[in-house]
Amino acid sequence: MKHPSKSPITLRATLIGIFLIPFNSYWVLHLSYIWDSNRPTSLALLFNVLFTLLVLMGFSTILRRLRPSLAFTQSELLTIYAMLCQASVFAGRDMLQVLVPLMGNGFWYATTENEWAQLFHQHLPEWLVVGKQEVLRGFYEGESTFYLQTHIDAWLPPTLIWVGFCLVIGVTMLCLNVLLRKQWQEHERLTYPIAQLPYEITRAATNAGNLSTASHLFFNRRMMVVGICIAAVLNLVYSLHQIDPAFPTIPLYRGFRLAEKPWSAMNNPGFRISFFPFAIGVGFLIPLDLGFSCWFFHLFWHFQRIIGEMFGWRSAIGFPREMAQIRGVWIALFLWTLWMGRAHIKVVLRTIFSRYTDTASDEGEAMRYRTAGIGVLVGLILILAFCLKAGMSLWFATLFFVLYFAMSVTITRIRAELGPPAHDLYNAGPDLLLTDALGTRRIGNRSLSVMSLFFWLNHLSYRAHPMPHQLEGLKLAHQARFNPSQLIWVMAIAIFVGALSAAWGHLHLSYQVGLEQARSWYARAAFNRLAGWLYNPTETSISGLLYTSGGFVFAVSLLFLRWRFIQWPLHPVGYVVSSWWTFTGLWFPLLISWVVKRILLSTGGVRLYRRSIPFFIGLVIGDVIVASIISILGLIFDFRVVYLSW
Repeated sequence: MKHPSKSPITLRATLIGIFLIPFNSYWVLHLSYIWDSNRPTSLALLFNVLFTLLVLMGFSTILRRLRPSLAFTQSELLTIYAMLCQASVFAGRDMLQVLVPLMGNGFWYATTENEWAQLFHQHLPEWLVVGKQEVLRGFYEGESTFYLQTHIDAWLPPTLIWVGFCLVIGVTMLCLNVLLRKQWQEHERLTYPIAQLPYEITRAATNAGNLSTASHLFFNRRMMVVGICIAAVLNLVYSLHQIDPAFPTIPLYRGFRLAEKPWSAMNNPGFRISFFPFAIGVGFLIPLDLGFSCWFFHLFWHFQRIIGEMFGWRSAIGFPREMAQIRGVWIALFLWTLWMGRAHIKVVLRTIFSRYTDTASDEGEAMRYRTAGIGVLVGLILILAFCLKAGMSLWFATLFFVLYFAMSVTITRIRAELGPPAHDLYNAGPDLLLTDALGTRRIGNRSLSVMSLFFWLNHLSYRAHPMPHQLEGLKLAHQARFNPSQLIWVMAIAIFVGALSAAWGHLHLSYQVGLEQARSWYARAAFNRLAGWLYNPTETSISGLLYTSGGFVFAVSLLFLRWRFIQWPLHPVGYVVSSWWTFTGLWFPLLISWVVKRILLSTGGVRLYRRSIPFFIGLVIGDVIVASIISILGLIFDFRVVYLSW
């Protein structure tokens, strides 16, 4: 079968993407690091990138009227979108914003009392950290500048090494995505809900006179304008009140602090009611069963906490041990993913290892399967060599990163199939899975210390994960028919420029304001935890493994019920993504969108549902526009936005 030719990625789009990345990274850092306000990378659909895309579309509309040949094509807009997504993830709240402080926190917070110097300083490789107090003082206390020779000399080598490590991790994920894409996009025909919004709005903007009836229905301008206006007014009033409490407000967000037992068990992570237009709009676009599963299981997690408090299990055995359960759930989802794609995996392996190249099996892909397989192998070798050089044992580094990439594949599959608005798998990564299974005594002090330097990679960064955005970029390339091979290179450039600019931005801002004035506890938590491990070595945690096994069995049971009964409404993805903090602000908007969607489908069928989509897309766009403009104005005119709508 001959595939139609695909349009090349233009140099203009690549250069614009590279030009925008440093500004984008600086914006992201201000929002979540300096202000601790908006958290653009905590959600699957990155509002800062969507706003930039909308601005480019508006600029392109002006160009089309003045000089049509200069207007952006859909492929150019989506190329820039994919680049900014990659850069934003690395600049986000959970990755470089933790990595940069991680290089110095183990030394700055070392005291005679906590004995960190004796416990682990000798295990931290000098080429990956910054330990000089005179260099770190300005970084933590502020009122200084990064642009002193002593500061640059101390920070530059470890920063460049870590940026190179980010590039290796990102390119390895790109190669994995090439091996997975055809199975999920063409064989299983997964819907990629998060990728559909940028695809549809750019198609509408670049092909306004040549849209199908379905697309015109999808973009009913009147309905969309109504949604934009409602969301914009709600967000504007709410945001102005946050800037100046004297301004009247519309309560879009309410947190409850419950004092009486057993209800107080819900205080961690918290019980909140919110009406965020962005979340309501995104929730309307995801599958009905996932929307139900997300809000239902979020409440079910609270139910487990209440039961645990009532019977004393919470203090006695830690019930329900959310993160230990989640580890079992994602392992079940990963194995299910392998089973569903077993035929494709056989084809991929046959293509990689066969003496004769089967060009039909990987025709149209961003790279040949053999090349992608070699890329994954080389990436793993470089990662393991990095770990060995740092002092981690080979067997432990292998286990750690095999589990890390398995979890990455699982999150990517979740996004491709169901597109939840967030995937907060807090504390469910390979670090605690391995310490539960093996015990810290067996792992060893040096491996534990080096693993703590990967705290930025696996502790919180499952909200902001590069691999799902990469696969969505490849999906957009195949859907919009532009060159996926070139997109691989473009996204690799975006990873490097994004990580480098985020590291620079963090250092620049920290020496100005001081890390102590912003948010430093995330990276410090890594060394608090490490000190606890080294003070009190542990054996295998039987209770932790039992909870993980329980989560695994529960997920397998749900998957079996979904396979056996077509109408079964509960999906284990809802259980795995809804357990922790991020969903405290999302569950109620998802409940609202689920109720509305259910009513529309019951009364008017699919046609009425499709006619309603523009209104909910308008809610997303209106919320994004107002929140973005206010945050940019705050950055320019130096006023602090305390908290916007997510």
